[in-house]
Amino acid sequence: MEDGGAAGWWNDIRSLGVFGRAWSVGIVLFSAARALVAWPALGRYGVDPWLFLAIDLITAVPYGVAQAVTVKILRDPTRPAGHAAGWATVVGAAFLAPYVYIFAASGSMPAYAYLGVLLWMLVFGVLAVLRMRKQVRAPREPTGAERSPTP
Repeated sequence: MEDGGAAGWWNDIRSLGVFGRAWSVGIVLFSAARALVAWPALGRYGVDPWLFLAIDLITAVPYGVAQAVTVKILRDPTRPAGHAAGWATVVGAAFLAPYVYIFAASGSMPAYAYLGVLLWMLVFGVLAVLRMRKQVRAPREPTGAERSPTP
């Protein structure tokens, strides 16, 4: 997270704008849908679906916000990429937390279920990284100072 302590990270969050906030809400909705899809299998293998849902929803907010802030910082030519490291760490931890709970709580899952969870993590982890990479590399809209004057 940016140097400057709490004020720095709070400014990063406040500066997200409508798109960044909407993205964060979308992540929460996706997490709820994911938990509902996984619900039938979770209880079968000793995982409390309610606790999984709670962990998933609680971590979805910092995941979505940190993902949006990470992209914003990496797109900003005036900020060093190192400022995004703390936010990227939050992205990784929030992404992994619900899955860590599944592995910790389930003692009776067959090997194919563990493999399914790992595959799910891999697919969605790679998709998240690719999407963030695409957003970071997308052309920037020129600011008012960078636009050429109109004749």
